[in-house]
Amino acid sequence: MKTSINVLIVSLVFCAGALAQRAPLPSDPPDSIKAELDLTYGKTAEQELKLDVYRPESDSVLPACVLVHGGGWMKGDKEKFRPLAIALAERGYVVANVEYRLGGVAKYPAGVQDCLLAVRWLRANASRFGVNPDRIGCWGGSAGGHIVGMMAGALPKDRFVGGGFDEVSSSVQASCIMAGPTDLTGESFVANLRKAGEKSNSYQWFGQLYDDAPDLYREASPLTHFTKETGPVLFLSGDLDNPDRDTAGLEKLKSLGVATKQVVLADAKHGCWMQRPWFEQCVDAVDAWFEEHLK
Repeated sequence: MKTSINVLIVSLVFCAGALAQRAPLPSDPPDSIKAELDLTYGKTAEQELKLDVYRPESDSVLPACVLVHGGGWMKGDKEKFRPLAIALAERGYVVANVEYRLGGVAKYPAGVQDCLLAVRWLRANASRFGVNPDRIGCWGGSAGGHIVGMMAGALPKDRFVGGGFDEVSSSVQASCIMAGPTDLTGESFVANLRKAGEKSNSYQWFGQLYDDAPDLYREASPLTHFTKETGPVLFLSGDLDNPDRDTAGLEKLKSLGVATKQVVLADAKHGCWMQRPWFEQCVDAVDAWFEEHLK
């Protein structure tokens, strides 16, 4: 009888864990989070630029995070990262979940310019959303991680700043690059580019092949723009998703004396951040990093 009870308990625990992993990710914010959706943060010849703001119900001035979705620079929208935005807002951050011009709409550096504009828009509207303008971070995954890496660097204003609020700082105080490349001139990255040719997402986004424009790819590498003034950078990757891509960025930042760290998630593939149990693990890692460097 005792053995049967023990088996039942183990079975129930296993089933509860399995159900938790299959539970849907949050799609609607709880009552404790105020959401303002489809706000226009800029206008371009190609499209209006939209973002969603999620804010915890609080009288305090809060740190903020600009959230940048992935999709190979060619697809995706802010709905893709909505669950992450809600989860991070529940941890005490104002979250601006942004859309930006994709490669099929406008070539690089348009998407980077847009996300920097989102930072300036949020900083300019800090009092409206109860944001501490000196405590704004960013977090992105895959192509969004690459863009966040660019946002973390010191970019030349004449090339990357425009579209509004040009007098406001685009700087971010901490960031998380989640499975995004920081060196677009690295040997393995370039080998993949050459293999894919004009079918590569990079070609679609840049409009040029690497061998025809190596300086463009160098400019588009976050590694090029990391300086001593770069805020703390967290690298977040799955162990089944080439975590070695983070090595060059980690080494460059460490050499500059910038706080940096890599978190590698076990048994995790690309895009794991939208699946349990890695969804919570990603939010935990970013929250811990921002708790240390942004709050």
